[in-house]
Amino acid sequence: MLPASFPALDPSRCVPCGACEVACVSARTGRSDLVPDDVIVLEQRRLRIRLVADVPTLDVCVNCAERPCVAVCPHNALLVWPNGRVDLVEPRCTGCGHCIAACTYGAIRRVSALDLAYKCDTCAPLGHGPACIVACPSGALSLDLR
Repeated sequence: MLPASFPALDPSRCVPCGACEVACVSARTGRSDLVPDDVIVLEQRRLRIRLVADVPTLDVCVNCAERPCVAVCPHNALLVWPNGRVDLVEPRCTGCGHCIAACTYGAIRRVSALDLAYKCDTCAPLGHGPACIVACPSGALSLDLR
């Protein structure tokens, strides 16, 4: 059984450039012309770097033990695998927003253009490793295996 995994951030190495967020969206859309402040990037990124007291922090699903998002989803769109990984089955999502409100990590966001919820899935459905980690110019991102 594979462990649950998610991108982890070393804030001492992060230079909040947005390359990880751009890579996240580019991997899904196939677009290579994106920059960090493009609306599509801000709207469809599945992870977010933000500054908290001038320290970069990463908002991403950490597959927490409590899983309040799973408990409140009325459409069974959030599944917990035996390894503890929480995945969002996007075709089941209706955009109700319950999971977004319940997530204590800010890891689930609404894509208003699609009226759906999005969360990081480490690019697993794409058949390769997390695009954000490869794109990080400072090596601040790594894959945390729990």
